Amino acid sequence: MSRQTHRILAVEDDRETLLLYQHTLGKTFTYFEAVSVSQALTILRRETIDLVVLDLSLKGPKDGLDLARTIRTTPEWKSIPIVAVTAHAFLEDRKNVLDAGCDDYVSKPVRIATLLDIIRKHLPE
Repeated sequence: MSRQTHRILAVEDDRETLLLYQHTLGKTFTYFEAVSVSQALTILRRETIDLVVLDLSLKGPKDGLDLARTIRTTPEWKSIPIVAVTAHAFLEDRKNVLDAGCDDYVSKPVRIATLLDIIRKHLPE
């Protein structure tokens, strides 16, 4: 996977997690980040994104599940894989994540090796 090929958008409002993503995802992929749903939508409108890493517990009027539903109902974005990142790991939470349109999820605290494996699973070679 080359930097030029895969473009990842991380949507996360925790600064420490964003720094972790910058230092790991930013080395492997062309990397974009947003701290809110509105900022993520701006990036999605402006850039071609291959996969979204999405925190579900965003602060603000809309959360990660709202963004996932918007992505899934927007024709030009509906096929973008979404990997949810959540502190909630119960079976019901998994159902809600998948029902909202996410393709996969990772529990917090995030293990970068696990996240990278899941991202690669959803990106074409």
